Amino acid sequence: MLNIPVFTYYRNLAKVVFCGLLALPLLARISGADAASFQLKPHKDKLFKYRKAIKTEDNGLFVRAPYDPLRDINARDEVPVRKVKTYYTSSRPARHQLDLSFKANGRDVTYFGVGALEGPSNMTVIFVHGRDGSRHLGFSDEKFGGNFNRVKSLMYYNGGIYLSTDITDFKEKGRQDVAALIKKYRAKTKGPMVVACGSMGSHICWRLANVNSSARMIDGIVIMGGFPNDQFLQKRRNKSAPKIPVYIAHGGIDYVYSWEDQKRFYQGLRKAGNPVRYVVFDGGKHGTPVRMIDWRLALNWIAEN
Repeated sequence: MLNIPVFTYYRNLAKVVFCGLLALPLLARISGADAASFQLKPHKDKLFKYRKAIKTEDNGLFVRAPYDPLRDINARDEVPVRKVKTYYTSSRPARHQLDLSFKANGRDVTYFGVGALEGPSNMTVIFVHGRDGSRHLGFSDEKFGGNFNRVKSLMYYNGGIYLSTDITDFKEKGRQDVAALIKKYRAKTKGPMVVACGSMGSHICWRLANVNSSARMIDGIVIMGGFPNDQFLQKRRNKSAPKIPVYIAHGGIDYVYSWEDQKRFYQGLRKAGNPVRYVVFDGGKHGTPVRMIDWRLALNWIAEN
């Protein structure tokens, strides 16, 4: 046994503990880097991947993808718009989904959840609906060509979490409630935390990204049939906020929000150095992106960035 004075022993022990504490942030960064390399495994990719692009720009970051209602609705659905053919969906995740709620900001936050809800999650995706929607929209297995079933299945089969929450306020109350949901599951998520907003729900995505306390918890944003946000863009131009990857999907004849406005926003984000990718569905209307977005492609791109 080594003959070490008691004082020297405890002094050296204290140094070891102190150095270990200093190393914790580094370990966290290493863990984050490992999480960022996570990629979703395929699930029905042949059915949901984009067909050959009509046009690409910026080394594939901008894509004009074909869309044909006769093929993408009538041939895909058993009952057009209402019920997709069964081989586009997986029934197992629906058997394990839960209808949940918790108290936050003096209100009930209600949502559906499926996957590794107790953690650790490889990736968490939260869907925020638009006007007149509800948490049921993001968990609809048969509508929108089965595409919500696909993102649900991708999370379920890849050790992730998928959530769809109710929004009654698209202003600060809505942001606070979604931020509370993000905080609840951020602690259970070792990989990327992604918020996906449809149409008017984009208000929530941008509010989350423009408030530091909620922005720090987000690793990526998906905007479907939404609109740009000048504050988000300006902060990236001024380098006053962290970069958050943004994946945009839009219909080429969307009469609610202009795809051209989103194209200018995309170009501005690229120039500012913020990761961004944009797919326009040629001939698609306002709801087309929810049906046509390739979730695995979008989410894997966010994980890479």
